Amino acid sequence: MSEHPSAGSEQLQVQAVVRDMVIPAGVAGPEPLMIDVRCYAVAQPAGIVIIDTGMPDAEAGIAAAVQALGGSFDDVRDIVVTHSHADHTGSLFALAEKAPLAAIYAGGSDAPNIRAPHGVTPIGEGTVIQGFEVLATPGHTAGHVCLFHSPTGTLFIADAAASERGDAIRPPELFTADALRAEESLARIAELGPARVLFSHGPELEAPAQALSRLIGSTHPPA
Repeated sequence: MSEHPSAGSEQLQVQAVVRDMVIPAGVAGPEPLMIDVRCYAVAQPAGIVIIDTGMPDAEAGIAAAVQALGGSFDDVRDIVVTHSHADHTGSLFALAEKAPLAAIYAGGSDAPNIRAPHGVTPIGEGTVIQGFEVLATPGHTAGHVCLFHSPTGTLFIADAAASERGDAIRPPELFTADALRAEESLARIAELGPARVLFSHGPELEAPAQALSRLIGSTHPPA
């Protein structure tokens, strides 16, 4: 497991946008389930990067996050959608219309299924977007990607894992297309030993690399 010593002295300028979503009773269990949905605005030298766009009601929160970074939608240069689920693409169309200078990216297998006012560029392993390395992490969806900023050891993990009660957890298998591939992807990104992990569902953890290692060591989903 690698470590990133520079992460202690350098951090990305990140603004999180957090909204609550209710999963109705009978979908993921007998009771309704409340989860948070997070997307991010990140300041980079060449412009602001938006990572995921949340639910359809996230537009105002993303605008506030961009403003908190000292910018406007004219400063947004890249919108990266980690996968095609509705809680990650919900505000994409509205944001793309407000940020016409922004390129839109999504994992290759998911890109054709994502609606936007102009083209969605497929991305995959090794693509670099403003210093973020794209990691192909299929399983949750076929085209699921994570973003890794090596200089700071920061991992935007999307739905490869979530956090709950101070630890890392797997997303519900109900919403995971291929549990075995998801497990392989999770093991791979845990090997990065990230200094900071930003989840799409759940808050940051104090020791994320250790939390991911514990998760890999826990019971795997059934074959």
